This record gives sequence, C-alpha cells and structure tokens, in this order.
Amino acid sequence: MFAPILLFFALLLLPGPVPADQSIADIEALLSEIPEGDKPELQKLRDSYNQALQLVREGERYQQQAESLKQFMDDYPAELQKLERRQAGLKPTATDGIDRLGEAAVQQALVDAQAQRLELRRQREELTNALNLQELSNSGLHDLLDDLRQQLRTTQQSLDELQFADNQDRQQNANRILAMVREQNLQKRIQALELEQLSSGNRDSLNRLRLEILQSQLQDLDVYIDALQHRQNELRRATTEAAIAESERLLDEVETDSALLAEQQQRNQQLSGLLGDKSREVEALQLEYQAVERAASELATMKTNLKEQLEWLQVSRGFGENLRNRLSELPAPYSLPQLEARIVQSRVDKYGYQESLDGLKNNSYRQGLLASTLEQPPSEEQLLLLDELLATQRRLLERLISATDNHIHEQTRLKVAYSRQNSQLEEIRALTDERLFWLPDLRPVGSQFPLALMETLGWLFTASTWTALPQSLLQQGGASLTLYGISSLLVVYLWLLSRRSLRDYLDKIGPRIGNVTQDKYDYTFNTLLLSLLTALPIPALLSLLSNAIDSPWAPPVVAALAHALDKMMLPVFILLFIGNLTMNKGLLVVHFNLPRERVRRIWRQFQTLMLTLMPALLLFYTTQEYRDFSLYDSLGRLSFIFTCLLVSLFSWRLYREDLPLLVSTPKREHLTLVNHLLWGLLIVAPLLALGAAIMGYLFTAHTLLRQLEISVIAGVGFLMFYYLVRRWMLLQRRRLAFERAKARRAEILAQRKEKEKEDSAETPPSPEAEAAAVAEVDLDIISAQSLGLLRSALMLGYILTLMLLWSEINTAFSFLDTIEVWQVSSTLAGEDTLVPISLRDLVIAVFVVVLTWITARNLPGLMELSLLQHLNLSPGTGFAITTISKYLVLMVGAFTTFAMLGIDWSKTQWLVAALSVGLGFGLQEIFANFVSGLIILFEKPIRIGDTVTIRDLTGTISKIKTRATTIVDWDRREIIVPNKAFITEQFINWSLSDAITRVKLLIRVRLDADIELVQRLTHEAIGECSLILDNPVPEVFLIELTDSALVYEVRVYVNDMSHRMPMTHELHNLLLDRLRRHDIKIPHQQVDIRLIGEHPINTQPGAAHAKPA
Repeated sequence: MFAPILLFFALLLLPGPVPADQSIADIEALLSEIPEGDKPELQKLRDSYNQALQLVREGERYQQQAESLKQFMDDYPAELQKLERRQAGLKPTATDGIDRLGEAAVQQALVDAQAQRLELRRQREELTNALNLQELSNSGLHDLLDDLRQQLRTTQQSLDELQFADNQDRQQNANRILAMVREQNLQKRIQALELEQLSSGNRDSLNRLRLEILQSQLQDLDVYIDALQHRQNELRRATTEAAIAESERLLDEVETDSALLAEQQQRNQQLSGLLGDKSREVEALQLEYQAVERAASELATMKTNLKEQLEWLQVSRGFGENLRNRLSELPAPYSLPQLEARIVQSRVDKYGYQESLDGLKNNSYRQGLLASTLEQPPSEEQLLLLDELLATQRRLLERLISATDNHIHEQTRLKVAYSRQNSQLEEIRALTDERLFWLPDLRPVGSQFPLALMETLGWLFTASTWTALPQSLLQQGGASLTLYGISSLLVVYLWLLSRRSLRDYLDKIGPRIGNVTQDKYDYTFNTLLLSLLTALPIPALLSLLSNAIDSPWAPPVVAALAHALDKMMLPVFILLFIGNLTMNKGLLVVHFNLPRERVRRIWRQFQTLMLTLMPALLLFYTTQEYRDFSLYDSLGRLSFIFTCLLVSLFSWRLYREDLPLLVSTPKREHLTLVNHLLWGLLIVAPLLALGAAIMGYLFTAHTLLRQLEISVIAGVGFLMFYYLVRRWMLLQRRRLAFERAKARRAEILAQRKEKEKEDSAETPPSPEAEAAAVAEVDLDIISAQSLGLLRSALMLGYILTLMLLWSEINTAFSFLDTIEVWQVSSTLAGEDTLVPISLRDLVIAVFVVVLTWITARNLPGLMELSLLQHLNLSPGTGFAITTISKYLVLMVGAFTTFAMLGIDWSKTQWLVAALSVGLGFGLQEIFANFVSGLIILFEKPIRIGDTVTIRDLTGTISKIKTRATTIVDWDRREIIVPNKAFITEQFINWSLSDAITRVKLLIRVRLDADIELVQRLTHEAIGECSLILDNPVPEVFLIELTDSALVYEVRVYVNDMSHRMPMTHELHNLLLDRLRRHDIKIPHQQVDIRLIGEHPINTQPGAAHAKPA
C-alpha cells in the first residue's frame, strides 16, 4: 500500500517538465537568470542557451516557410486558372496605326518598347534560373531529408537520455532544453522540406506557364519593334530622299559657267551621296543587330539546355561527342576593337560635319566665298542661286548629322549586343571545358577498330579523294596561279641564297672565333639571326601552298589539308632552325664550344625523328580539321599513337646521351637527380598520352602533350639565352685579360729599359698567349657568381612562363574543387560556417611552398644581378637587403600556404602567442640570437668581410646567419660565434668605418749609435716599404733609454688588416739591411750570472789545476 505513495513523492522530487514548445521569451528569461561572471561553467551555460535561441529562431523561419507552402498549395488551382486565362487572352499588339505615326512618335514608341523588352528578358532569365535552381534542389532533396531524419532520431535518443539522467544541475537542464529545441527545429525543417518536395511539381508547372507567357509576349514585342523600326526607316528614307531630290533638282536647274556655283553644286552632290550611304548603313546595322539578338537568344537557350544536359555525361559518351560537334559550330567571339574604331570614326565624321554646318551658319562664310572668287562679281541671279545652294547644303548637313547620330546609336547597340554574345560564348565554353576536357571524345579501341582503319585507309588512298585538290587550284584562276607560282619560286630561290650566304658567313668568321683580337659578339648574334632567317622561307612556302588550295568554295578535305599545312609551319621551322644551329661551323659547335660529335649525333637523331614524324602530324591535323568522325577516330588516333611512340623513343635516346636539361654549377660526369626526373617525365608522358588515346581520351591527351611540348620548347629557348649570355661573359673576360696582359708587358719592358739589364730581364709573355690561357680556364670557375645569378633569374623567368602557358587549361583542372579533403570552421559575418578545403587548394598550397622555396633560394642572386649592383651601397647593406627580403618571402609564402589550407591568423594567433611564451623560456638563447641577428642586419655593427676581435678571437666575418656568425681566423679555422655576443659584449671591429689600421714596431739600437742616422734610415725604410700608407704620415719616436739600448717606436699605417704581417716582415728586412750597411749594431740584452757557493770561481788561467791548501 506504500508503493503508490512512494511513487507519488518520487515524481514530486523530479524536475518540472520542460514545455513542449520553447519560445524565444522563455529562453531569453533563462538566459537572463544566469549570474554574471567569466567562469567557464557560466560561459558554457550561456553558449547552450544562445545556441538554443538561434535554433528557435531558425524553427520559426521554417514554420513560416511551411505555412507559406501550405498556402501556395491551397491557392494553386486558382493561380493556375488565372495564368491559363492570361495565356488564352494574349493578343498581338496592333500595328495598324504605326503607318500614321511621325518620326518623334515612332522614336518614343521604340524607346518604350525596347525598355519593355529588356524587362521581359530580365523576368525570363529570373524564371529560367529559378527553374534550374529548383531542379538542382529537387535532385538533392531526398538525400537531405534522409540525413535530417537520421539527425532527428539521434536527437530524440539524446533527449530521452537527458530526461532520465541522475545528475539534474543547471547545465544538464540547459542541455535538455537545447536537445528539445533541436528536435523541434528538425521537425519543422523536415515538414518544410516535405512540403517543398510535395509542391515542387506545382511550382514547376506555374513557372513554366509564366515562362511561356513571357516568351509569347517577347515574340509579340519583337514583331512590334520590327514594325516600328521599319516605319522609322521609311521616315528617315523619305527625309533623305527628299533632301537628295532637292539637291539633284538644283543640280539640274542651275546651268552656269560660274566656278563658285559649280563648286557648291559638287559639294551638295557629295553630301547627298554621303547621306544616302549613311542611311543604308544604318539599316544594315539594324539588320545585323537583329541577327545578333537572335543568335544571343539561341545561345541563351543553348546555355540553359547545357546546364540540364551536362548531368548526362556520366552515363552517355555519345552526348559528349555530340556536344563537341555543337561547340565546334559556335561562332568565334566578335572583335570589339574593330567596331569601337568604327564608332570613333563616326564621331570624328560628325565633328567634321558640325564644323561645316557652323561655318555655313556664319554670314562671313558667304562673304568669304564671294571674296575668294577670281571671277567678275556675280549677278543677282547668281547670288540667289548661291543662297539656295548654301541653304540646301545646310539642310543636307543637318540631315547628315542626324543620320550620323543614328549611325553611332546603332553601332553602340550593336557593340552591346556583341559584348553580350561574347559573354555568353565565354560562359558556354567555361561551362563545358571543365567537363569535356576529362570526358572521352572517342570510343575505346576495340575489335571494330581495325575494320574502321582499313576503310579509312582505303578512302585515303583513293584517287577520287584527292581529285578536288587540283580542281581547287584551278579555281583560283590563271592570274592567281601565276602569282602563287612566281612567289613560290622566289621563296625557294631566297632559301637557297640564304643557305649559301649562311655557309659563306660561317666559313668567313670561323677562324676569328676564339681569337682574342678578332672575336666579337656581333658574330654570334649575326649567326643566330642568319640561322633564324634561313629557316623562314620553307614555312612561308607552306603558307603559300595553303592559301593557294584554300578558298571559300574548297571541298572539306582540301580545306582541312590547307589548315593542316598552316599547323605544319612550326614543326618545319623548328627542324630547319635546329639544323642551321648544329652545322659544323654553326652556333652550337663553334660559338658555344659544344662537342662536335655529340652535336652531330643528336642532330641526326632529331632529323630522323622529325622527318618520320611530319607525315603523321600532317595526317593527324588533317583528320582533326576534317569534319568526319570516322577519320578522326581511326586515322587521327593511329597517327597520334605513332607520334607518341616516336617522341618517347627520341626522349629515351637523348636520355642515353646524358644530355642535361638543367645546367648546374659544377660540371658533372653524370646527370643530377632532377635531370633524371625530368627525363623520366619526358619519356613517360607520351606513353601515358598513348594509353589515354587508346581509351578514347584523344582530345585530353593531345592537349596535355601539346602543352608539355610547348613547355619544352620554351625551356630550350631559355637554355639558348643562357649560352648566349655565357658567350658574352667569356668575350668580356678575354678582353679584360688581354688588356691586363698588355699592361703587364708594357710594365716589364719599361723596367727592362730603366735598369738596362738585358741579360737578366725576363722575356714577357705575349698578350695573346695570356688571353688564350684565360680562355682555356673553365668559365664556370671564372664567373661562377655571375652565371649563378643568371641561372637564378632564368629559372624564375621559366617558372613564370610555365605558369602563363598552363593557365590556358586552368579550367580543365577545376574538377579538383569538387574533391573535398577536409573542412575548417570560419567566421563570416559573425556566423561560424564550415569552409571545405579541396584537393585543388592542397595542390596550390604545395605549389606555393615550392615556389617560395625557389624564390627564397634565388632571390638574393637575382636582386644582386638586377638591382643592387647598380646602386651605390655601403658595405654589408646589400647583404642585409637580400637577407631581409628572403625572410619576407618566406613569411609571405608561409602565411599564403596556411591561408590556402584554411589556417588563418585569427585561429593561430593564440597558439603562436602561447608557443612564443613557452619557447621564450625554453629556447630563450636561440630567440635572443635570432633577434640579435636581425639587429645586426639593420644596425650593421659587423658586415661580411670585416675584421673583428671578440674575446680572444680575431678573424674575418665570412657568414652572418640567423643564429650565429662565422669568423675565419688567421689559421683558416671557422669559429662559430652566437649573434648575441655581438650585441651584448664588447668587441673590436677593425674595419667598421675605415679599414686603415696603425702598426707599432719597436726598434732597439746600441747606445753609441748616431740618433739622426737611425731616424733617417728608418724613414728611408718606411718610404721604400710598399704596404705603408703615406697618409696618415708615418712617425718615428725615441721613447726609451735603457742601460744597453736606444728604443725607437715606429708608427705606420696599412690599408687592410691582412697587410699588417707582410708589412712588418718587409719593413724589418729593409731596416736591418740599412742598419748593417751603416754598421749599426742591434744590442742584445746583457745577462749577468753569479754562482753562489763555497769556492768562488777563479777566472785566472791555470786556476783550474790548483790544489787546495
């Protein structure tokens, strides 16, 4: 009997039930009851209620959306009937009264109608976008509902656990309210989405009905606008014809011998012709505008259909082929600059007409005409005729100005229409490039491929296929064929003449290359230019042949062959140009000093490749241009496969030659790792393209392989430029060596003549021999720094060129955006959102890291080559600038990489601050050295090359790094000193502001030496010493008198720390030589030794034999 009572009390002790539907006011009241403070538990409680408050507000929006959808479904039958009645009641706009409208009324009606058409088009575009958006949302609505229902089940389970939890504190209550609000939010959202899914068909039918109504209105409005423009043209034509008729009437009536009247008649006739031409041009522009508008409307429809049909690409290969054909039929983008130039010319014409009209309105114009005539004064009748002619001329100019305004207006409308058409074409190509690039354009090679190949080969070698070629030539006419023939013969003659001229020039300058007195850089430049020009005639001959067989009425196979010949111009030019460079006395062998046998061997391989490859390329380009899918599928694919095999085999042979693609600093016997990787790419890439072509991805494979080949050609161009600059550096070095050799020879001859010691004179070497010896030295050792800077600059330039080349197919790799790697949270407009990080972001981040590393590594050399060497900077400033620039590049690269990966500064600032504090305590010495290194770079207390003494160490600064500085002492030992020591400790910089240092030497002579003679000899020795500076003046002082010597102190100055020891040695030798010649002794220190013992030392002779007493 006590069980019901206990259950009753247990229920009383449970917390009160949470309302079934929480309101915003309820949660705000709970939020206001939380005490103020920054405790973590209070902040967590506020966050829970704030999140619940946000969910309640979202639930109210979902509730309103559901109610709106319910109301829509209730109103749907009435709205449908209303639209159907509206569609049935559409009537065409009446055009009967247009014939009675004047020019001003027609113009106003046109403006109103065109504005209405723009508004209807805007509404049509909005409805089209709404339909597309609705279709996209419907496609993912089912999956979204399943996901939300799963979330609802999970939330309900969590709510059940929270309802019966043992711990019932404030945070638990907040969590329970949050779970209940989330449940209500999900229920309302699911209800709204279910109603949206249920009503999607009704909304779609209403929007399509509205779209049909808009389309009917637009068609009717187009007819009305055409009628208005027709009426406007009639009125303008009538006005123009009236003005022209008036001018012609005067021309017929006026019969006079007056030159003045005849001149005005001719001017009026000219203006009449211009007015008629301008009117006809305006009508032609209107027709062109209507055609462009129709094309733009078709493009808009095509774009809409493409957005719907692109979803079929995953299941239909045939649609991809059909889509490629449709895209190939699209018009090319219109060149707007031509139309803009025509508009500018029309404005200039209008300005000229306006000036003429202003002159006619001035009375002085008539008087000037009469005064300028050399005839007799005109009669009254002639003056009346002149006034009538001038009045007609004014009317013609006014009509011409008005017609020019209309002409400019129509041109401007046409420019806007073409701009819109170009934008639509660009949008269509951008829409399809991404999907079509990675879509197979052919079927994979199967069992039917050999049969199709045999059929197309039979077509290719059938005589009827090529009978159209001579017919196309004959259709050009006898005169054109004669002109083409003469031009072809002239081009062949120029080619033969240029080849002979090139060989003669190479034979002429060959002996001069390498001769220091005759070699010039002009020879290299002229050889390159002649090699380039000699390779041009044959490609020009191909262009002539292409133009000869191509014509608007040429058959498709002939037109395709003509376009293929145009594409063959570049391969033929490359073959001839490389052949000219690799001649026995050509640029590569003689000027660049490359091994002759190796060059000839590689040239023979390249020549074999190109001669074998050209027929395959010509066949591939022909099938590509020919609009026959079977030819492209069989012969085109076969020729591409053959091309890939040849290119891969050629790359393999060059790889076997150990030919480097990247020039490194030292000469190596074998290729570096980077060269191995690059050669591997060039060998494997054609094979991958071959496999892709077999699988049906011929367009993709051809595009990527073509971009790779263009990149290789660009790399060869940069390599050629490197060798050209290297050749110039060699010539400069030889010239400098020759000048120094001549100066040295002149100095030796002058010394020989002065001393007149012919027998002991050394025979000076000739300047040519010394310069030739310099030429034998490796250039990379002579100018290692300059060549390193050049390589750095060229490497950065090549990377930028690659970025520019591959940016053309950037849209093809936009599919990487759809591959999500991870998500990061970001705050946008005060709301936390999840931002996906795609595979494309990851690839770009890796590229930024590589680019940052290359830039930071090569930036110092590039700045030195391009900027710093031209500035007058103090020692060490250039190093500080390059080091700080490298740090900035690394920082920018790091921040950019983190941003690409979703790690922005707002998320990492607290982590960086915490790490800074922790590392500041744990690694404070390293941080102190790093900051000290920055202070050294800015303040520059030491610089590279300075001689310093710190603690008991003396040496020259060789490196200043981030943490420590390297000092090389006099024993060539490298001493690592932390940067902090140069900031916190005292040290001596012997060459901070002036490298001149003082050396003090002590000289000791006997007490009886002549003081004046010693000083004179010392000054003579100082003057003869080559390392002692004259300014500051050397000094000699007698500083001490000892028991046995006079002590002199010699104070001299040297230009560099490295001169101190050699100067001391030289000065001591010179001084000792002079002192010995004048019999001046250098005293030795006297030492008296006294022995203390029992027997004193007897210094008398014979005392050693005395016996003790």
